[in-house]
Amino acid sequence: MRTPRARTAAAACVLLALSAPSAAANSGTGTGTGNIVVAPAVTTRDEPVTVTVHAASCRTGSASSPGFGETRLTPQPDGAGGHATPAVSRDVAPGSYDITVTCDDGRSVTRTAAFTVINGAVRGGEGAADGASTADLVIGGLMVASALIGGGVLWLRGEGREDRPAA
Repeated sequence: MRTPRARTAAAACVLLALSAPSAAANSGTGTGTGNIVVAPAVTTRDEPVTVTVHAASCRTGSASSPGFGETRLTPQPDGAGGHATPAVSRDVAPGSYDITVTCDDGRSVTRTAAFTVINGAVRGGEGAADGASTADLVIGGLMVASALIGGGVLWLRGEGREDRPAA
C-alpha cells in the first residue's frame, strides 16, 4: 500500500501536469534547421510578431507566411540562428497561420499554426480590457479550489496513519 506522502506527491504531479503549458508548442517541423519560435503566439492585425529560428546553420534567409508575407532573417548576436520582426498584414482574416523559414543554404522548415490572428485588441488598445476576463478568473478559482479540496482530502485520509502499527 502506498504511503500518504507518495499519494500526495502523485496528486501534485498530476495537478502540475494538467496546469503546465505544452512544451511541444514551440517545436518546428522540417529538415534539421531547428525550431521556429513566434512571439506573441496570439496577435491582431498590424501588430508585429517576432520570428526566431534556433539553428546556427540558419542565421540568414527568409521567413514567409500568408499572415505577413516574406521578410529577411537577421543573424542573432549569439550566432544561434536568425530572427525577424514582421508586422501582421492589415487585411488578413482571423485564424491560424503557418510560417516557413528558408535558409540561404536552401534548407527549409515549416511550423504549422505558428501564430493566431484574432479580431480585437490583445495588448489593451482602445476599448480593450487589460488583465484577466471574468471567465479567466472563474476557471482559475475553480482550479485553485479543486487543488485545495484534493489536498485536504489526501491530508485527512492520511491523518493518524503514523500512529497505527504496520500490518
